[in-house]
Amino acid sequence: MSDGVNMFHICYQYIPHDSRPYIALIVFALKLFLLHMDDILPQSLKYLNSTPKKQAIGCSSIILNGPKDRILAHTEDALTATLNHYYFVVAHIINDTPQGKYNVKEERFMSLCYAGHLPGYTMSYNHHGLVFSINTLSAEILRSGKTPRHFITRALLGAENFEQALKVLKDEGVGAGDGCSINLTFLNDSSATCYNIEMAPTLGTEKESRLDIKKIAPSNFNCHANKYERIKIEQANQIMLDSSISRMKTFMAYNPPKTKKDVITMLGDTSGGTHCVFRENLCMDEEVKTIAVGVFDLNEKTFALYSDNPRHHEPHVTLPLILK
Repeated sequence: MSDGVNMFHICYQYIPHDSRPYIALIVFALKLFLLHMDDILPQSLKYLNSTPKKQAIGCSSIILNGPKDRILAHTEDALTATLNHYYFVVAHIINDTPQGKYNVKEERFMSLCYAGHLPGYTMSYNHHGLVFSINTLSAEILRSGKTPRHFITRALLGAENFEQALKVLKDEGVGAGDGCSINLTFLNDSSATCYNIEMAPTLGTEKESRLDIKKIAPSNFNCHANKYERIKIEQANQIMLDSSISRMKTFMAYNPPKTKKDVITMLGDTSGGTHCVFRENLCMDEEVKTIAVGVFDLNEKTFALYSDNPRHHEPHVTLPLILK
């Protein structure tokens, strides 16, 4: 690494002054690219030198597709160091000509982001009515030369309908290098169907992501944490798996949710010891905390954000979901 840094400084002195800002942008872009390989690089290093991964151990999502209340809600669990270092990105991007792999000309979305990260990897919606949340999943064997999940979920922000969303997640021609779970629905879908989609890294010479699509039809609900529940795959990060099993066990101890209040009660559960659903011990020595809870009300078309336990506190803000 030091040789590379030295080589950069040697080259940098010969670059004309008016070009240096562009070189700096390239280096910055490379750093951001590496930041979004948060599972691929540590998992590879584990095999090289047995370096343990230090990462958050998960988030929980609940979809309630009831006859009365329709809710997509999510807890965001992260390393304590990220507390108060997240923000909303509200963007309206218009290009003169279609851009990128999916020829997107206009995007308008809102997404909760960590500093330095692309939008799309926590909880988000776009002006086409797409609403989704993400649960990190960690496969033991990841794929080089494939698309990191953060870039796939960023592209998802441009999807206009379910078919386009599936196309983005499949990433035909390349496929995912790592995996996640996507909880999603479209507000303008006349069938009122919600989905949980497990995405896993490509297999062998295949050039598209592995997907398992579960429909949550009206009058049903679904919970998902940070463990592959349907795709048969060797999984990594034992602490995250133990936490997921504990949280799912907690959810299954409840009666099926029927109202928004039921969902909020489940996401605010602090039973289960270390691996509880809502993690907060009121001290900064806790490695992982629940830093935010988001509740999409699919009927009211609103998003409520909590930074404290939603069982006992009102949301900091409730925002309208503005559609095209």
